[in-house]
Amino acid sequence: MILLLKILNALLMGYLLLLSVKIILTWFQGAYLGKAFTILSDITDPYLSLFYRLKYLRKGIFDFTPIAAILVLVVVLDMVNGLLYYGRITLGFFLAALLSALWSGVAFILLLFLIMGIIRVFILTFRHNANPALLKVVDIIIQPAVSLVMRTIKLGRRAGYTQYLLLTVGFLFVTWLLGGILVRMLVPLLQVI
Repeated sequence: MILLLKILNALLMGYLLLLSVKIILTWFQGAYLGKAFTILSDITDPYLSLFYRLKYLRKGIFDFTPIAAILVLVVVLDMVNGLLYYGRITLGFFLAALLSALWSGVAFILLLFLIMGIIRVFILTFRHNANPALLKVVDIIIQPAVSLVMRTIKLGRRAGYTQYLLLTVGFLFVTWLLGGILVRMLVPLLQVI
């Protein structure tokens, strides 16, 4: 049984690596990536297609299906590791792995928005002559977060985009920081259930 779990662990880690490479390579859409990419796509696309059916994971320019696919593999890998090292999986161990994986996905998204917000604040503050294409991409990425803050919190008529952008960056940072602390506190508590 232990040998089977070690083999499954190695296969899952290898597949997770292949999946990660495939996702990164799709960022280079215009380049011809050759036969190796075709083989890689043949191996990973059936699994990814399961998540592409979930339409709520795609919103506007954002497609979170690869993140969901990776997180599911991480939870399964945690379960295999739990069986391998502890000989059993408890409900608490499963919930801790699930919470940890979910937070990893959310933290990644928060950090992405936070970095884009900081870049935008830097450009606004220093009136740096940014590349218009870069500025447009940054604005497209950060806009959903700023719009959510604008709909949620009303600062008054005098408040402009800069104030909402600063407020958004602040909320993103606090959420990222406090969420990480909360998850780090909850995971050990769940594991003992």
